[in-house]
Amino acid sequence: MATTPTRARPRARPPAPAPRTPPAWAPVLGIAAGTAAVLLLLADRHGYDGDELYFIAAGRHLDWGYADQPPGVPLLALLADTLAPGSLRVLRLPAIVATGAGTVLAALLARELGGDRRAQWLTAAAHALALGALGRLLSTAALDIPLWTLLTWLVVRWVRLRREGVTRDRLLFAAGAVVVVAMQIKFQIVVFCLALLVAVLLCGPRGLFGRPSLWAGAGLAALSVVPALVWQHRHGWPQLRMGEVIAAEVAQRDGQAVNLALMVLGLGPVLGMVLGLYGLWRLLMDREPAGFRFLAVAALLATGFVVLTGGRAYYIHGVFPVLWAAGAVGFQRWRAARKATADRRAGWAVYPVIAVSAVWPLLDLPLRPPESYIDEAPHRFDKRSEIGWPQLADQVGALYHRLPDGTRARVVLMSDDYWVASALAHFGPARGLPPVHSGSRGYWFFGAPPADRTVVLHVGHPDPALRAHFGVVRQVATVDNGLGIATEYQGRPIYFLSRPKEPWTRIWPELQHLDPHRPRITAGHASCPHRPGAVVRPQQGASRAPCSGCRASTTASG
Repeated sequence: MATTPTRARPRARPPAPAPRTPPAWAPVLGIAAGTAAVLLLLADRHGYDGDELYFIAAGRHLDWGYADQPPGVPLLALLADTLAPGSLRVLRLPAIVATGAGTVLAALLARELGGDRRAQWLTAAAHALALGALGRLLSTAALDIPLWTLLTWLVVRWVRLRREGVTRDRLLFAAGAVVVVAMQIKFQIVVFCLALLVAVLLCGPRGLFGRPSLWAGAGLAALSVVPALVWQHRHGWPQLRMGEVIAAEVAQRDGQAVNLALMVLGLGPVLGMVLGLYGLWRLLMDREPAGFRFLAVAALLATGFVVLTGGRAYYIHGVFPVLWAAGAVGFQRWRAARKATADRRAGWAVYPVIAVSAVWPLLDLPLRPPESYIDEAPHRFDKRSEIGWPQLADQVGALYHRLPDGTRARVVLMSDDYWVASALAHFGPARGLPPVHSGSRGYWFFGAPPADRTVVLHVGHPDPALRAHFGVVRQVATVDNGLGIATEYQGRPIYFLSRPKEPWTRIWPELQHLDPHRPRITAGHASCPHRPGAVVRPQQGASRAPCSGCRASTTASG
């Protein structure tokens, strides 16, 4: 019996892609270049930040890993200080370039989501106003956030092209390469990657999991972190312990409620806040452009993880650019739906909004000269951590050179704070100072003093374990920068310790502490509440200030 052949149904073709607005290069590059120019202009207005000095010190002890970070930023700091010693502009140039690049990437994210020229430059403006000031210092955050943005752009572009019938899996492998670089800066990128994968599993596009390039990129990323994991294993996984230390610091300084509020405020005032929250809502509601709900879910998952683990507020800043982009595209759709003249004129309201929003980054820029801090109480947004380091080295140098020749040959410098130790290590050689050691945070892993260094000049209160191993412990000076500026370290004691009872091989294991702001036992005098044996506990919500009696540090910094 003859059968009638059945026709194969033609495959449904993907909808024709809507024409995409060209990149708004002129305004976007103008915003990025303007931000970078301001940061470069102000780069040497004050001095080194304490973390920058620590990065340089870590670079001088280059390794596959550290107690509190991967090796990427210390390597950059080492290169900058080797190529241009003492140049703050060169040291901070990677952060400045990364900030400008992040601004451009945020605008390109808006374009991938269907944004026109206005949406693109609005996203760039939100990024510059909220995150631009981060680029004024070399920091892990300044480099990490643009890498999150680049990873997001690669994933969004892959999803958009796939919807248009174009398979470009090399974008997924490139995403793996971005993760390789990001994991040399901060390990938080792993949290974002896991949040993205869980969000895709929940919301789609689940076809992502069937792409070999995704797993090839993931394998490359996993392979790249092996040296750091080996280092962590050999040293007792200090990075895991650092999570507990940071959670304690956050709880002590702000508390979870304030920390969560700081996360939201990180979106930026007015412009960034409106775009970010509106963008989050549109992505969750799967409004046009549809199919990107997984981005909002990933942002919420990453935020939830940071909140639950007590991470710092800036840990989630990398999810903001896509929210700003979605918000800008949402307002673009809203404006297109209104044809009335009054509604079109309402678009001009964005300019005063931007002007008001520009006040926010001014708080975090070093616009004031150092002398303006004289006789002024510290506050959260000032820049005192960049003032007084050379003067500290001068004072310690004067004490050191007053010692007898035979004693100087046996002196080692120490501190209970890794910022102080890093400052003395950086400024000390030009002043003829001996090597510097500290048990604070990652500095402990740089090693113990040589066996023949049996005399200690110690800046800050010596650890009780250190005191117990020396026969002579006496205060010989008090830190005074001579500037009249109450920096974080002004008024700290300087001690002289000699006649050790044990070799350094026995003493050093007892001196490790990852929390530089832990309660300390001080040697105040009888009239001071910080008398010998009293525990100095930080007060929540304050910045460190010296006690009027024993000059002990009584509060914690963040």
